[in-house]
Amino acid sequence: MTTETLTARGRVHASRFAVSRTFRVGLWLHRWCGLVATPFFLVLCLTGTILIFHEEIDEWTGVDLPVEASERPVRPLADLVAAAHSAEPGKRVIAINLDGDHPERVTVNLGSPGARTFAGAIPVTLDARYGTRLSRPDPRSTVTGFMLTLHANWFLGLPGQLAGGIVALLVVVCLLSGVVIYGPYVRGLAFGAIRRMRGEPLRQRDLHTLIGVATLGWTLLVSVTGIALALGGLALMTWQTTELRRLATTYESAVPGSTSTSASIDTVRASAEAARAGWRATLLIYPGTAFSTDTHFTVLLAGPTGLQKRLFEIALVDARDAHVSEVATLPWYLTAVRISQPLHFGDYGSWPLKLLWSLLAWSTLFITGNGAWLWWTRKRPRRVRATPKSVV
Repeated sequence: MTTETLTARGRVHASRFAVSRTFRVGLWLHRWCGLVATPFFLVLCLTGTILIFHEEIDEWTGVDLPVEASERPVRPLADLVAAAHSAEPGKRVIAINLDGDHPERVTVNLGSPGARTFAGAIPVTLDARYGTRLSRPDPRSTVTGFMLTLHANWFLGLPGQLAGGIVALLVVVCLLSGVVIYGPYVRGLAFGAIRRMRGEPLRQRDLHTLIGVATLGWTLLVSVTGIALALGGLALMTWQTTELRRLATTYESAVPGSTSTSASIDTVRASAEAARAGWRATLLIYPGTAFSTDTHFTVLLAGPTGLQKRLFEIALVDARDAHVSEVATLPWYLTAVRISQPLHFGDYGSWPLKLLWSLLAWSTLFITGNGAWLWWTRKRPRRVRATPKSVV
């Protein structure tokens, strides 16, 4: 036997060993990442399916009551702020939410006089045409609000949010390792073959493989965007400590003096929208909060069409003369978080897309559950059908 033959056989043997070792590592990762993530992922799939239809559920349960149609124009924001103050005396305005889909509704968030964050803020929703308070429950206390908190952070705040990101990361590893072991497993089989006559475990394994491949792209998309959303809290904190601090240092040092608010809120809104033609204000954050400076309003501007509606630009408006100091774009990491939200929940389409997202979520629920079942029954002895004794 020649040296070349021995070398070739050695290479084949090494290649087989490498493939076998890769398969074993992939199988181990697929199994254990999936098992650890299974109970949490089941909860995320169930709550996520409900949240896909959050708008319809809020409407059906009376949370999102329709406002009576009227040709009456909306009132100035200053009047609405005064109405919110009279509804909750002794509080200070922290922010104003403007609903682009329902311009007849405005929500004024009020907190204690020294509050700098939105924690514990009281949302007062007003009919923007009459200035009357609308009887809407706190969104956090509704069915969909409960489900969103469970889905987003497990009622644990930022630590729970990061834990959800770890679950999504485990799912990504499980999916990628499943791709590694898919080839050797289906070698010699027709695509989509379900072997029905060779026992239930093998049939369930074939179903697991088929549905897993069919939903692979969607599950990867939802898991990766879930990781991005889980890091949203850290991304916001990073923006606060970098870009927002830079803006505060630049403009507060340049214009020292009183922090009193002289400009009216309507002038602030008009100045911010004039700085970006076609863009509209969706959130106005008052000075003296963790998301603004002591002398400036922070105004979030949403774009007019397409993807721009999902993104924001940030206008820093001087509270004394409504001068726009700067219009900043979102940093890349906050842009990634904003884009991930509609992709994760599928809420940028109508009923057909929502139904597709639900079908894919329940398909993922099935392969998660039957994967755990396959592991649980892997060493269970098979029942042998007893043969009747012959009668002599």
